[in-house]
Amino acid sequence: MKRIALLLAAVTGALLLQPAASAHHRPSSSCSESGDVCVSATKVDGVRKLQIGLAAKYFDRYQLCVTAPDKSVECHRFAIGKRANGSFGDSVRWGVWYEDGGPGAYTVRWKNAGNTLGTAGFHTY
Repeated sequence: MKRIALLLAAVTGALLLQPAASAHHRPSSSCSESGDVCVSATKVDGVRKLQIGLAAKYFDRYQLCVTAPDKSVECHRFAIGKRANGSFGDSVRWGVWYEDGGPGAYTVRWKNAGNTLGTAGFHTY
């Protein structure tokens, strides 16, 4: 009985020491239900890129907003271009256009005409 109590105490202690999962963790990519619009916030060759891909040129420009860990929001407007494979989209280098808000979870939103096209997230350490 004493062993069970010690084992239970050890397991409980180990669980309490585990870091809490972030409640604001978002996937690094997502697509619309139809698959016509996809967004991602991934590293490509060590560079954080915020990308949007479209099946057709549904619009010419979009707004890209990044919410930093401190809840500050920075937005910029960008143009949709035609890609070599015939699809449409854009790729933005986060470190060039957006302030580094320090370590933590970032949320990225792609918008057009006031509507959110997609949401993704990433973490910096």
